[in-house]
Amino acid sequence: MRRLLLLTFCLLPLFAACVPQPLAVTREPVTLRLVTADSCEPLAEALAAAYEESHPWVTALSETYNAALAEQVLREGGADLALLSWIDAEGNDELWIRPFANDGIAVIAHPSTPFTEIGLGLLQEIYRGRVQEWEGMVLAVVSREDGSGTRAAFEAAVLQGRDVTLTSVVMVSSKATVEYVASTPGSIGYVSTLRLEDPAATGVQVLPIEGIRPTQASIEDKTYPLTRSLQLATVGEPTGEAREFAQWVLGPEGQGVVGRSANR
Repeated sequence: MRRLLLLTFCLLPLFAACVPQPLAVTREPVTLRLVTADSCEPLAEALAAAYEESHPWVTALSETYNAALAEQVLREGGADLALLSWIDAEGNDELWIRPFANDGIAVIAHPSTPFTEIGLGLLQEIYRGRVQEWEGMVLAVVSREDGSGTRAAFEAAVLQGRDVTLTSVVMVSSKATVEYVASTPGSIGYVSTLRLEDPAATGVQVLPIEGIRPTQASIEDKTYPLTRSLQLATVGEPTGEAREFAQWVLGPEGQGVVGRSANR
């Protein structure tokens, strides 16, 4: 019996070696080319970093433009997938588009500007140039360049087809807008709420609109007046890694990243 037990123990490693072992599949390295609108950049960076961590074979490269240029780069084949804040209403039949996050447009002002909140009617009058001072302070209207998705959304909601005043100061990025408003008494501008994390944003005041502040809750339930959807877009149905990334962003892991980024 003892010899039999010894023989059994000796054979155990041999039997274990004969049992099929799970194969470790090594994925081929993949580069995912993303293009993002300026206001989506912080969210795109957070999503790309989290995706690379859970998909180590993927390198996500991202380029940032205004919304119009980002869409153009996508259409011309310069990116696999775009994160956009505004999409041209014309010629969208070839685009696959899915909303992936809600965003607010914050109205910001220099701390010296004599507002504690503002209504949409007064905001329209200021941006049309009909109200140029308030309580003795000359107002400096700050806008974004043509092609900015934030500008398109702001003007659609506030100006409703009317032109912004010709005396407005035009900025080419969210960062430049925040920095200008923070340093210029009497100035009033607008940026994505995602851009309020910029260090310079500590130097501006965020104005409630119609008494409602742009919080995560008021943006999600759309009680905040200046709310919009951010969009994932590809030319045609997404395939390959772009499809996997889109599914991940729209799934629980990606939406968790969206929620954490919006709730900073």
